[in-house]
Amino acid sequence: WRELFQGIYRRRTLTIWAMWFTSYMVANGMITWLPTLYRQTYKLPLETSISYGLTTSVMGVVASIACALLIDKVGRKRWYGTAFLAAPVPLLVLAWTGATTAEQVLVCAGLSYAIIQTITFSLYLYSAELYPTRMRALGTGLGSAWLRLGSSTGPLLVGWIMAASGIGVVFAAFAGVLVVGAMVTLLFAIETKGRALEELSP
Repeated sequence: WRELFQGIYRRRTLTIWAMWFTSYMVANGMITWLPTLYRQTYKLPLETSISYGLTTSVMGVVASIACALLIDKVGRKRWYGTAFLAAPVPLLVLAWTGATTAEQVLVCAGLSYAIIQTITFSLYLYSAELYPTRMRALGTGLGSAWLRLGSSTGPLLVGWIMAASGIGVVFAAFAGVLVVGAMVTLLFAIETKGRALEELSP
């Protein structure tokens, strides 16, 4: 336990926790909330709301496959930093325009979710690369605990902001969370591409 917060591992531990929390807070916050948004705000039929939610999930799967094929070539840090910076852009478009139509939300929120999924999809891999065998399970397990906290916080944030300020502010808040994730990643994450585990984590 102590070693997670000593030497080179302290920065890695805190960085991966922030990456887990911010990415899953937005990803699960959106995928949980969007079908309800389509139904209650845009008054879409139940079948359409569910199909829009399914479409968003499929976009995430396609993006995850692309990530699996490309992340080893691009590099972890570069991929995560780019994804964390790209995903807020469509959310800010929704915040700026007021998310006036369900179709606009489907396209922009779906695109953002797909980008975020490339992070959430591969964080288990990245987390395992940051620790030696003696502490890999503990480090990865504690990191994924922040996944659960983020997943729980996202829907709560949506409910609170919706009641106080409206849809546009929700998307702006999610974009802000992702920007925080981007800053942490760009400043503190390490690149593991092409490096042996023994070299990375002595």
